[in-house]
Order: sequence, then C-alpha cells, then structure tokens
Amino acid sequence: MEPAGYNDSIFINCPFDPEYTQILQAIVFAIYRCGFFPKTAQDNDDGTENRLSKIISIIKKCKYGIHDISRTEVNSEGFPRFNMPFELGIFFGARFLGSSEQKKKNALIFEKTRYSYLQVISDLNGIDPKAHNNNPLLAIKKISEWLTDTSLRKTIPGHLIIVKEYKSFRKKLPSIVQKLGLDPDDIPFRNYTLIVEEAVRGESK
Repeated sequence: MEPAGYNDSIFINCPFDPEYTQILQAIVFAIYRCGFFPKTAQDNDDGTENRLSKIISIIKKCKYGIHDISRTEVNSEGFPRFNMPFELGIFFGARFLGSSEQKKKNALIFEKTRYSYLQVISDLNGIDPKAHNNNPLLAIKKISEWLTDTSLRKTIPGHLIIVKEYKSFRKKLPSIVQKLGLDPDDIPFRNYTLIVEEAVRGESK
C-alpha cells in the first residue's frame, strides 16, 4: 500500500488496555480492509515527544476519526477517564475552527449501548453515536457502513465480507504471531498493524 495521505487516514481514539483489545483489533482490520490507514498515538514510540503534541499532529493529518467514548467509567480510585472525550473535542475543534482541509473531517463516535453517551457528554445530543455493544463484529459493521456513506468510495466491501475475512484472519493470527516470536496474548500495536496490513494486501492480490 502507498503511504497514507490526509483523505486515507483515520485517527483512532480509544482505550489501549487488555479489556479493549478485541474491539481495537477488529477496528484496525476493518480500516485496512476498507482501504484506509489507522493512525494512533502508539504509532511512533518517541519518548522525547509530548503525548498531546503527538495527538494533535496525528489529528491534523487525518480526515477521518473513530472515537470510542464507551469507557468513561470511574477507576478503582473513583476517577473517570476523560482522555477519549478530550481527544474527541480536539477533533471537533479542528473541524470547526481549522483550515478548509480540516473542515472536511468526519467522525464515527462509538458508545457501548444506545444513548449511553448522554450520561457523560450531553453536548453530543443529536450527533448520533453508534453502539457497538462490546461486540467486535458489530464494530466492523458500523465502520464499513460509515466509510461507505462518508467517503462515497465504491471499493468498500459490505460488512459481511469483511466479517468473514476477519474470522479467517483470526484463525491464522496465532501461527503468524508465533513465527514472528511475539506473545499472542500481548501483541504490540505496531506489530499488529503491520500483520493486518500484510494480510489485507495478500487478500487483495
């Protein structure tokens, strides 16, 4: 695949913890299979770069964004997680206050269950977030439909095709990871994206 440009890049704003891994991996596969490129703050592990500056730089380079605000519950110490809503706010700010290119931004907002977002961000009322119900395959369906509607590209396959290919990919993943000498229960994000990109490239030949 060619290097991703602005119109082909999708910023992923979501939790990066073990409990969310299955959904994140499905999101990454769906993005690649639809012909786009995922971008996250984990792409380049540069300890000298401020995380917020990195996020702003990535958002600037992405026309599209997938924002999962389903994980704003309080932690063991009673504090909520505001990272995802905060990054969503930056994305919206870039769209409404940025250059003509930035004003083309489009976002898919995920929530856990229908209308649960109103409990944490009532300002989004009327935006129509999509519920994935913690189901990776449902997340794939929502992404395929969203990109078909927003990009108007005719090359995006229907979600049933992507789901079928993803299930096949999941069966092959353990052996691929083993050959690479990685822990199947803890695949580094960058390694996973490279594996998916290679798998999707192979399917398209």
